[in-house]
Amino acid sequence: MSQIQNSIQEIFSFHLFELPFYKFPYYLFFYLKQKKVKGLVHAETLVPMQLGESILSKKRYFLSRVVLVAFWKSEEDLDSFLNLSKKDPISRGWQIRLRLYRRWGKIRELNSAKLYTENVNRTKPIVAITLARLKISQLIRFTKWGKPVEKQVRDHSGKKLAFACFRPFRNFLTFSIWNSENEMIQMVHGMDSKKDGIEHKEAMEERNRKDFHSEFTTLRFEILKEMGMDVNQLFY
Repeated sequence: MSQIQNSIQEIFSFHLFELPFYKFPYYLFFYLKQKKVKGLVHAETLVPMQLGESILSKKRYFLSRVVLVAFWKSEEDLDSFLNLSKKDPISRGWQIRLRLYRRWGKIRELNSAKLYTENVNRTKPIVAITLARLKISQLIRFTKWGKPVEKQVRDHSGKKLAFACFRPFRNFLTFSIWNSENEMIQMVHGMDSKKDGIEHKEAMEERNRKDFHSEFTTLRFEILKEMGMDVNQLFY
């Protein structure tokens, strides 16, 4: 993936790493909370999940892996954190550095993030992240409408990589890399029902009728840099 050389301030980073099972609860619930991390505005740690698998299937959950998505004041702060974490499992995992250029919806902790809209090349691969705080009362509806969308994204030809994540009991995230913004938009709006499907479009209409979430945001990013191990080795 291409590397953008222009100077930036705020960035996001997304990390996926393996760790011993006995360390899993600590990294999921307490990692970073006990540290004073310079320049870290907000972070979420979650369990990665395979799209399209039954919620009761063992194949769905990667319980020896953790996802960290973080919002930093600067790339220097991220580098400093990683330099101090060389003995940590995160140093041996996969990371991708991102610059935010579009936001729809609101998550309180991310509302201050700046949008960098200038010079975005939307014909190159882009990253889409959704982050949601689910209303527990809407879990059954959310699952009913969400599972078809998972399969639609998983099987779409414009997708390079996609998976979901969660942290008990109401935090959900989806992460996807697309060949281009246009291909992602075509899927979202079901522009070609045979190629793109209409599951996402129908789920959005249902969400607009009665929201599944107390908070929800969709974020779109330009890719700055990808580093570390081959991410496919963490899934396949």
